[in-house]
Amino acid sequence: MKRKKGKKSPTVPKLKAKAWALLSECIRHEAAERDDSDYVGCYTCGDVHPWKSGVTGMNAGHAIPGRSGAVLLDEEVIRPQCNKCNAKPPFGRGGEYHIFAAKLIKENGMDWWEAKLQSSRQIKKWSRSELEEKISSYKARLNGL
Repeated sequence: MKRKKGKKSPTVPKLKAKAWALLSECIRHEAAERDDSDYVGCYTCGDVHPWKSGVTGMNAGHAIPGRSGAVLLDEEVIRPQCNKCNAKPPFGRGGEYHIFAAKLIKENGMDWWEAKLQSSRQIKKWSRSELEEKISSYKARLNGL
């Protein structure tokens, strides 16, 4: 007699991808909600687009390149960005890190920025439970919008 296979738990990489997708949606949607609109301005160029992702919509961009474990879900360095600013060349402007960093430094100070850069170099191994907790938290935030 064959045993029924139970549903496999998602892998840590799949949980990271799910957490990132939900956080990206939170960042973009919350920015639009602050403006009481379905549109949001790009943090780096100011162009306004629908908060939803897509060809004409917004992304959530990182001020620190690499999207390593330490940076991936750090909301302090993530802002809405248009596809043009966030996309890699030749289709986009590669993140516009110089503009992104300058604005964050102006908002938070150089000491804060240097601490963020230092923490971005740290290796972060996400556990399944940490990611599941993040996913749950992001879903709750989205349900509240």
